[in-house]
Amino acid sequence: MTQPSRGGRRPGAGRPTGSGLFGEPAQPVRVPASLVPAVVAYLEVYRQKGSDLEASEPGAAVAVDPRPVVPNPVPKRVVRAVSSVPASFPTPADDYVERALDLNDHLVITGHQDATFIVRVVGWSMIGAGIHDGDEVVVDRAITPADGHVVVAIVNGELTIKRLRFRKRKPVLVAENPHFKERRFEEGSSDELEIWGVATRVLHKL
Repeated sequence: MTQPSRGGRRPGAGRPTGSGLFGEPAQPVRVPASLVPAVVAYLEVYRQKGSDLEASEPGAAVAVDPRPVVPNPVPKRVVRAVSSVPASFPTPADDYVERALDLNDHLVITGHQDATFIVRVVGWSMIGAGIHDGDEVVVDRAITPADGHVVVAIVNGELTIKRLRFRKRKPVLVAENPHFKERRFEEGSSDELEIWGVATRVLHKL
């Protein structure tokens, strides 16, 4: 029987295993359509083993570009409503308008202005805490870090953002993404850890 010259599977045909962007075999998975952009963005960050990423684990959420919060000489105020509205915005003439809200007062703890910074987050290891790649986080360096706080830490000279836990009185940096390992700091370890500040707010674009 004559073998067809076209079609079918041919030995050695196709792209060699491991020659893709990630240098390893790929596996098809089913992803909800609404999550495709997030998955693609996550993989792109994971692929960047360098550039903005300086953490030892590719794709881990790191804090970059820390900037101080400078008070405005003229407060920027927005209208604050007492009740929520489903799909419209109240006018200043409505009875349920409470008062104007200064965003500086809303985001910065009184007396902590000089200790408050905004950092940009790169990576997806804190997505479970609502912190996405590209978000900006308000960080207060005047707050004493405690168990459960989301903190910006300096690990071996590199800024990272994780949840702080204490186990047997030893600090542990925990990711809010099951694909990333926690970071333990044992006595005698060569790793250097400094808690740079406590995250208080996340600024997430819609």
